Amino acid sequence: HGLIRYYRYAGDPAAIAHISMMNDVILRHALTGPEHPWPRFPITVPTHGEVYGEANPHGMIQLDIAGLYGSALVQAYEMTGNREWFEAAKHWADVLAARRSHIPGAPPWNRYANPEDAGWDDLQTGGVIMLLRYFDELIRAGYSGPGNSIVAARDAGRAYLRDTLLPRWLQNDTWGREYWDWEHA
Repeated sequence: HGLIRYYRYAGDPAAIAHISMMNDVILRHALTGPEHPWPRFPITVPTHGEVYGEANPHGMIQLDIAGLYGSALVQAYEMTGNREWFEAAKHWADVLAARRSHIPGAPPWNRYANPEDAGWDDLQTGGVIMLLRYFDELIRAGYSGPGNSIVAARDAGRAYLRDTLLPRWLQNDTWGREYWDWEHA
């Protein structure tokens, strides 16, 4: 997001080179495999595996961070026209939409795609906002998913935010997981 904004305001073409390099590294070396339950999905916290090598899918796959990165990937696609980036962003959203919970009042997604590899609670709270922004970016860019699934996922996330999180606005745990992985008041 930072380099996209930098390019927007400064017009420095070096930003595009850096954006391209980062996206290429992530798309080539930091995705789960095709056989993974979350196939070809970003390993957002690559804490396992070789440094400067392939990311290990046992690194944490934090869904809100995937949404944050996905929204930047959509904007980078719009800036450059690189269809590979848009296709990756659409695929990740399709996976998120397919794997969401349909239980009313419950978070539509957990915090992690692989909670067994995180050492703390898997509850998605305020970080759902990053997923909503991601879905909004895709919808604005013209992609709503098979059968409008991205719109339905976004609407489920909005309902969770509106009906579950906002009434608990002042409770410590409502927003405390957006950037922290552990129990953090």
